[in-house]
Amino acid sequence: MKREQPASRTLPLVLVLLATACRTASPGVAPAPPVTPASASPAPPALRSPFDVEARRAQVGAALPAPRATPALELAPMRDVDGVSFYADEHKSVIDPDLQEQNQAALRPLRAFVKEVTRLADGWMVSRPADARHAALAGGALARWATAGALLGAANQQGAYEREWTLGSLALAYLKIRDAPGVDPAGRAAVDAWLCAVARLVEPPYERPGKTSSRNNHAYWTGLAVSTAGIACQDRALFEWGIARARIGIAQVGADGILPLELARERRALHYHVFALAPLVMLAELAAANGIALYDENDHALRRLADRVIAGLADPSSFERLTGFPQEQVTTPPRGADLAWAEPWQARFPDARLAAWLATARPVVDVRLGGDLTAAFAAAASRPYTPRP
Repeated sequence: MKREQPASRTLPLVLVLLATACRTASPGVAPAPPVTPASASPAPPALRSPFDVEARRAQVGAALPAPRATPALELAPMRDVDGVSFYADEHKSVIDPDLQEQNQAALRPLRAFVKEVTRLADGWMVSRPADARHAALAGGALARWATAGALLGAANQQGAYEREWTLGSLALAYLKIRDAPGVDPAGRAAVDAWLCAVARLVEPPYERPGKTSSRNNHAYWTGLAVSTAGIACQDRALFEWGIARARIGIAQVGADGILPLELARERRALHYHVFALAPLVMLAELAAANGIALYDENDHALRRLADRVIAGLADPSSFERLTGFPQEQVTTPPRGADLAWAEPWQARFPDARLAAWLATARPVVDVRLGGDLTAAFAAAASRPYTPRP
């Protein structure tokens, strides 16, 4: 039951209101114009995913077997991430194979989880008829990690790199399933918040301009992870932070298409040009989906970089002349992760050299770029979708 206010408390207020009314209506005094709040700035548009799931399903969709939970998907959430640094020289161009194997062993369970989530996200995107069970399994696994605070603990240097790549992989995969009918709304909210919490955790090491890692491929990969997480949870500050990392790289591309910091990697200079180009292209795709023309910045710098990379993949001798070292760890002809960036690139800037390589390499998969790039970007006529194991 509503309680009446005592008259002693309401009377002063009544008198104030009456006095105000009298002043407003006094003869010979024009009433004051109504006070209106200053026009609020229009809200910025919602951040958009680079993946049009329904359009891709219509273009490349196929009947898929029913998805199933796998042991990798049931991995206990990993809060701490520890890797093993495996380079044996100051230029980080010589790999110690024993240390590399130790690193792979330490991170194998995490990478298996990421691979399974991206595979299920691709399954939702291309299943025709649409099968929301793919999205439900992937979303449920991510929600379980989110509620456990996975990736939010300690990490050594190599583990920090892996955490950044993992965030990018999972966030890109999540954009494909986020709005699927099979994803639980409470789980969606948990994953949104979690991805952005991890994104904020990985930012600080890349805000030190004097550090090489704040300007080389590590910054671009972290930028991709943070921007993608920003889209997932509609945090424009995170999105723009990642775009700023892309601009750091784009600004460094020389007239000859070279990234000086990656050229310093000596015998792995070509490999690291490819490795730097991949997140820059995907960041440009995120930017394009949101009205930002990164592809045009610094006088079309990404086109110069891509042309230099394509020429190097066709014939590494130009990098050998520039560095004085034979080039290592690049497949000939390029396949897999060396070519994953080429799918979105080819969709925008057709190149006969890339077309020939892609024709024999599809489907092109790189979990660091979110999974199956052929399914996400290639023209429908390129190749029917083939589920990966």
